Order: sequence, then structure tokens, then C-alpha cells
Amino acid sequence: MAETGPDQPEDPLKSAARGRFEAMRTFGQVGTLGLSFVIALFIGVALGTWLDHVTGWSPWFFIIFFILGFGAGVLNVYRTISRMR
Repeated sequence: MAETGPDQPEDPLKSAARGRFEAMRTFGQVGTLGLSFVIALFIGVALGTWLDHVTGWSPWFFIIFFILGFGAGVLNVYRTISRMR
């Protein structure tokens, strides 16, 4: 079987398989965007709620950690998109 080079066209089956692989990899990366955002936000809210309960300073820790969780989620999305480019 001859190898493909710059003068020979690529096997259409290999090209299709490579395209499907790239599509699935991109789909997987996009699927993690929402999950990483929600997890960061959930951790911030849970920690803030717990600290409010322990200290009695409601709603201050909730607000602070909600904002921090939101920021962490946005940062995760930004980093993932940067890696995809």
C-alpha cells in the first residue's frame, strides 16, 4: 500500500475518521464548559452559605463567595476556550 504524500490525495476514510475524531473532541471540550462553570459557582455558594451559618453574618459570605465562584467559573470558561483555539 502506498503512503500518502504531498503529491497523493489522502484516503477519504482516514480523512472522515479524523474529522469525526476532531468533532467529538471539540464536543467534549464544549460540554465541560457548562459543567466547570456550574461546579465553581456551586462551590462558592455552598462555602458562602456554610460560613454564613457558622458566623451568623448572613448574607455577606454568601454574596462574597457567589461573586468569587462566578469569577472562577468565567475564568475556567476563558481558559478552556483559549486552549481550544
